[in-house]
Formats: sequence, C-alpha cells, structure tokens
Amino acid sequence: MIVYFPTAYTDELLYSQLARYYTKSGYMAYTFAAEELFASKTVRPDMDFINSYTSVAVQAITRNISMEAVIEKHTMFPCYGRFLPRERRQKAFQALVSMMGNYYNLLPIPQSKNGKVRCLRYCPACAANDREQYGEAYWHRIQQIIGIYVCPAHRCYLMDSGVMISGKATPSFKTAEEMIPQSESCVFADNEIEIRVAVYMAEVFQADVDMDSCVTVGDFLHSQMANTQYRSVRGEQRNIAVFHADFTDHYRNLSQNWFTELWQTQKVLTNDRVNFYEICLMAMFLGVTIDELVHMELPEKTQQQLFDEEIYRLHEQGLKYPAIAKALSAPYVTVKAIGERRYGTYHKPPKASLKSGAKPQNWNQIDENTLPLVKEAIRQLQGDGTTRPKKVTTFAVEKILHLSSKKISLHLPKCLAEIQRYKESQEQYWAREVVWAACQLKDTGDILTWRKVRDLTNMCRRDFEVCLPYIHDYADSEFAEQILHLL
Repeated sequence: MIVYFPTAYTDELLYSQLARYYTKSGYMAYTFAAEELFASKTVRPDMDFINSYTSVAVQAITRNISMEAVIEKHTMFPCYGRFLPRERRQKAFQALVSMMGNYYNLLPIPQSKNGKVRCLRYCPACAANDREQYGEAYWHRIQQIIGIYVCPAHRCYLMDSGVMISGKATPSFKTAEEMIPQSESCVFADNEIEIRVAVYMAEVFQADVDMDSCVTVGDFLHSQMANTQYRSVRGEQRNIAVFHADFTDHYRNLSQNWFTELWQTQKVLTNDRVNFYEICLMAMFLGVTIDELVHMELPEKTQQQLFDEEIYRLHEQGLKYPAIAKALSAPYVTVKAIGERRYGTYHKPPKASLKSGAKPQNWNQIDENTLPLVKEAIRQLQGDGTTRPKKVTTFAVEKILHLSSKKISLHLPKCLAEIQRYKESQEQYWAREVVWAACQLKDTGDILTWRKVRDLTNMCRRDFEVCLPYIHDYADSEFAEQILHLL
C-alpha cells in the first residue's frame, strides 16, 4: 500500500507526479520503485501517456481523481486523440483507461526523425513561478506539445532539459526540480506569429475533448473554405494549390515549421492525417476560433445546396441565366446547367436523323453544358474516402449521366478530354482501391495486413502485385511503404 502520494498540479504530466513520488519516497534505486508501480519492473516510464500500473499504484493515482480525468488532464491525449475519427478516438481513450498497450496503434504519435530524440522541455519563468507557489518545479504538459516552441504564458523560448522522452535511455524518474536550473535567464521571443501559434495551440489543447463528436476535422476545415477563393462557387472543387501557396506565405516567418508540403495539406483535408500542429495552423489561417475548432460543426446545408437554391430562387424571380451568373459571380455554363437540370429545359439530341430543313444540334454548346456534370460524375466515381471507389471510365460516366452509349466519345470532345484526364488503367484503379482499403483499416485502428486488405477489395495476390508500382501515386511516401511491405 502506498501511504503517501503527491497531488497532481495543474497541467502536470502523470510522469512528473510519479517522479515526485519516487524522489520523496526515498527509494534506493529505480527498480525498487518500478516493482511497486509497474506491471514490469524493467519497463521504461511513458512520459506522454501511461504505463500498465500495479493495483496499488492505480489506487494511489486515482485517490482523488478518476482514471478518465487523469488521461484527459495529465497525459498528452488531448493533443494526439482530439481530432481522430470518433470510433478510433474512443478506442484509444478506452485503451488508455484500461492500460492496454494497443493505444500506440491508435494514436498518431510521430516517430523521431533523423535520429533526433525528443526531450522534456520547460519554461524558466514557469519553473520560477512553480517554486515560488509550490516549493518545487514540475513538468508541464503544454510545454511538451510538438510545434510549440514558446511559452504561451511568458512568451519566452522553451528549453530542452536533456530528459529524453523517446530513445533508448536507461529507465528512470527525473523531476523537473532536479533537472531545471535554480536560476536561468529567459530568452524572450519577438516573433509574433510564433507566439500566436503557441497561444492558439495551448488553448485548443486545454479545452475538453468531445469524445462523441462525429464530425471529421477534414470535412470541418473544408467547410470553413466556403465562399473563399479556395473552393469553386458550388464548393465541389478545391483549389488546394492556391490555398497552399497562401498558407505557406502566411507562416513563412515560423522558425521551425515543417508543415510545408502540398501533400500534407491534402491528407489533412481528406482525413488521412490528424497532426495536431498542422490542424491548428490550418484552422488559424482560416480564421477558425478556439471554440469552433474544439466543438466542430458542419453547416446544415452544403455550399453546393446553398448555391443551387440561390439559382432556383433568382430564376423563379424571373432572372435569366446570364443575369444570375453575373449576380453570383459564377460561370454562365455552370448556372445554366444547374438551372436546366431542375426546370427541364435541357434538350437532348434527337435519336432520329434530322428531317429536311431541321436545325442541326449545337454539339459545342451541349459539350459546354455537359462538362460540369461530367466533372461531378468523376468525383462520384473517385469517392470521398468513406465509400469504395469505382473505376473511372467513359462508360461509367455515361451511365451516371444517363447518356446513350458512346455519345461522349463521338460528340463531346471537352467532356471526353476531362474523362481522359482521370481515366485509369485496371492496375491504377486497383492501386487506388488498395490505398482506400488501407485507409479504412488505419481509421478503425486495425492492424494493416494483406489478408485484411484482400477482404475489403476482393483482390487476388496477383492483382495486388501488379498494382504495387502505382501505390505511390495515391499515398504519401511513408504510408505507401507500409502498403508495399504487406507482401
């Protein structure tokens, strides 16, 4: 039985609380404390999250607080778990509460790159305040958030303690009190954007995690682009290249910004990447408030629905399509195609041959009017990530649009060119399907195996092998390599 166990301070890491217990309990060596606290005495303390603790340790840790509250208030879960899809978020949280090690498979914990090892960080001003208020310094959670380099409270740069969070260091408990110098000068930041980022991220981190939210962060951020230059007038197309250029320019003065690649942005918006730092930067850029980000909601109607309804409203007021297009700052062909689709004024070419004196079909105009519909059909075939993708072919598009066989191929060159742009071989389609299946497994927290990919795609081993050269076209390099190693 543990008689004495220190009460956790505000925003204190559970590791910090255990380290203070270790120091004040007078253990002769780490192994003695580990034997009492951990299921295995050779285990290395998890500084970000938790370990599998003994019953006496659990009793001490939860003496005045529930294990659920410990996870929310004294681990890094609000950073890594907040923006996960609902099912995966709940699974990760329950894995932590039950002290099951599989939470590492569910949380997007970054791996060390280039051999660089993360260390616990601290703010000299916070340490001085802690000593004055509590008589000792402690390890703060906020200061361990990857992407924060400035203390949000004191605007001074955070310092590395030398206590490794990851790596192969000897298991030990190191208190902030013993590792942080008693007197150390602060180096104040003069980079305003860096300070604003730190404050924004800290406030998002401290907010309660909505465990039941079904809104995905990619869909939410996409909705925040409505009525901007980054989405088309109907919202069905994203101009990610322009967004990325403006985004990177906005954050050009960040001293250690790694969020600079276009593919990273694309992955966030498709819910294939849930990096806390990257999401916060995008939200800040789009003007999303803290409250809006931690309580994500989608509009009742999509931008496409609102745009189409506005066309119908103006049409019923008696405005012609050119006037509607001007009023909405939208392309005339788009407005006309939407209007005609509702009011039935779109004239299909006659099946019979032209009679003498009949006016020939204006295929150029029909081509222009059909092009927006073709683009929408292609997007349906490609899927939104939640449904199984379909192969993009001319026949598939004609089937969606209810066009007669080969009409696009024979009479609509612009529509045909758009299809040819996205048309894919069987091997390319299989590769896209494999990446989709792998993403489904990742989102649900399942282990990525060839058998599970096969079950989702109904592909044989040979089909999988021939599509492998195309995997890099549909996934970032790291994820692509994971897929390539399935065989």
